[in-house]
Amino acid sequence: MLVRDPINKSIAKQTQEINGVLITPVDTIKYLGTYLTSELSRRDTIKARCKQAIRNAKGLIPFIKKTKMHCKIAQLIYKMVISPSMTYGLNVVALTKSNRTRLRQYEREILKDILQAAWNQPKLKTQEILEGKTITKIITVRRICYYGHLLRRDQPHILNSALRYTTTERKVGRPIYTWEDSLRQDLNYYNRNQEEWDTLAQNKIEMKKAADELLYQLPETDTESSAPSEENEE
Repeated sequence: MLVRDPINKSIAKQTQEINGVLITPVDTIKYLGTYLTSELSRRDTIKARCKQAIRNAKGLIPFIKKTKMHCKIAQLIYKMVISPSMTYGLNVVALTKSNRTRLRQYEREILKDILQAAWNQPKLKTQEILEGKTITKIITVRRICYYGHLLRRDQPHILNSALRYTTTERKVGRPIYTWEDSLRQDLNYYNRNQEEWDTLAQNKIEMKKAADELLYQLPETDTESSAPSEENEE
């Protein structure tokens, strides 16, 4: 059982019996490929995803070389096999600037290794090869679409409750960078206010269309701005 108390970090880790079941408190668990920690750290999840993507890519490179695969096919393999293994579930993770930078770095390295093994390698930058649909932009679009999914859920629902949940007491210091902070940054890049987004979210198709438009509007640089609450987050 994962125990998190933002006020008291000295939580006893002795095994306890609850309703006849022995429960051992831990500070880290892994669920559906995502690491949940008592400190809400995202680093373990990003690190594990990137390592898995590298293993997948290294396993494919000998096959790409052996078959003399064309670079176009190698790009499709990256988009359909490697990229999903890195982005799965990250639409519900609050990605800090350091994590976004790390994901882009791994994306460039993996794509470079795959294309070097392919035939007729293009001399283009990563953004040009992916036609602007880089990994962090894809996550952004999915996060916005997931927000629309939350708003469309029937009430009362546990997801609605989690979205609207507020704590009555927080620890002293800078507030932690949250998923809502990530979402707020995403929505601010578009010429719509929060109320307009909430109205648009009721139509799944229109919400997806508006989110896809952000692929060509969001900045994609290693020096992108970050919210004050995520500075020095990790």
